[in-house]
Amino acid sequence: HIGIATEEILGRHRSRAQIDADIRRKEAAVEVLKRIYHSPTLSAADIHLCLYSICDNNSFLNANRAPIDAAIGHLRRHFHPTVVAPRYSLSIRAGADGARLTHGHARQYHFALQSLTLWREIVGDMFRLWHAAEGDLLSDTVTYALRDTGQGVQRVQQSPRTYRAMQQILVRVQKKVRTWVGSSVVHLGDHNVPNALMFIDKYTQVPQILGPIINCLENLEHLYSKDESIQKYIDDGF
Repeated sequence: HIGIATEEILGRHRSRAQIDADIRRKEAAVEVLKRIYHSPTLSAADIHLCLYSICDNNSFLNANRAPIDAAIGHLRRHFHPTVVAPRYSLSIRAGADGARLTHGHARQYHFALQSLTLWREIVGDMFRLWHAAEGDLLSDTVTYALRDTGQGVQRVQQSPRTYRAMQQILVRVQKKVRTWVGSSVVHLGDHNVPNALMFIDKYTQVPQILGPIINCLENLEHLYSKDESIQKYIDDGF
């Protein structure tokens, strides 16, 4: 029952009747769990609050981690780490098209995969990181200094709680991807990332960037089949 009671109800081209049926099923599961587990020390209202808090986390992951999962899926599905399909090389050259690095196809594939995987794990652990960041920002033992970092005057402050949590995530990611490209230094409390809030804010931008791209890719075939003008635009242009 708990899986049904805490799931997010998503539309995704489904009918109103299907969505309403899922809502009723979810509400029924919540009521079952409240009836079974309420006690003198655990009220039905508290159980309800806990279940919907878990659902809030699932909603956050659907909105923020799902686009990253989809991007990883597209990378793995459409590209091979060593075999380069004609016209589909991932290689980049410093100074060309805004690139700041020079990577061959294989190196760039692994670089993209490790970046996406790191972003995925950070977003998946975002609530713990937020808690750590608040502890660092409000610490009465770790002081801050106002400094011009080249991006304006910033509150530069060491963030030991957030740093430790990030190191744990980094180790987990390195074990997953196995091949690591470039530096594994975590910038926190320096001119690049002056404090924990700036660190958190940086990674909350990732789903905002990837979300519209994934939304476009996932709806492209549907739009192509339904809209003649879009169909003509794609056929003529690509």
